[in-house]
Formats: sequence, C-alpha cells, structure tokens
Amino acid sequence: MTGKEYCRYIRTYSELEGLQRAHTVVYCAQTVPGGVLAQLRWEQAGRVQCSTVLAPQGSFVRMMQLLRYLCENSIGPEQWLEGLEDVHQPYRLLPEAQQPADIHPESGCFCGIC
Repeated sequence: MTGKEYCRYIRTYSELEGLQRAHTVVYCAQTVPGGVLAQLRWEQAGRVQCSTVLAPQGSFVRMMQLLRYLCENSIGPEQWLEGLEDVHQPYRLLPEAQQPADIHPESGCFCGIC
C-alpha cells in the first residue's frame, strides 16, 4: 500500500418537534498499520458517542461498502456491530480508552457523503 485510504459518510437528521432531536451520524474508516479502523459517531447538541473497531488488513474496500450500506439504511450505533456480524465481517471492538476522538484523513480525501 502506498498511502492511507479513507472514507466518510454523513447522515444528518432534522429536529422534528415531539419526534426526534437534530443529530448527525458519521460513518468513517481509515487504513492504519494494523488493519482498518472503522468508526460510527453519533453527535447531538455537543455530545458525542463513538464506537470504533479494528478490521483486518486488506479489508478497506469491504468496510467502505459496509459503511455506505449502514449509512444509506440509517443503521445507528445500537445496531452497527450486528450489521458487521450479519455479513461475517471480522473485527475487534476497541475499548473506549483506545478509541480515537475522530478518524482524520491526512489527505483530505473523502469517498462519499450520503
């Protein structure tokens, strides 16, 4: 591999009085020396909830497709790990202390926004 690969998909939700509060869900992945970091971030009113996994090396393209699927189908933080398991995507859930605050691209390259 000659460089880092990175993707980010963003889904925003509007404030609907009595139904839902405005929030954003960010799905992103980046290659790292040990494999592929994938993260789902839920952001609302300054609060952030993250879940990060490490997938095996060489699985970036598959993880990018899965994150796009999860984004397009509005799969949230409560269900995204089940989604990975349903398609037999190997991963290791990172403990909260090891999770990056955000996955930042060094190149500024984005694969897509939904």
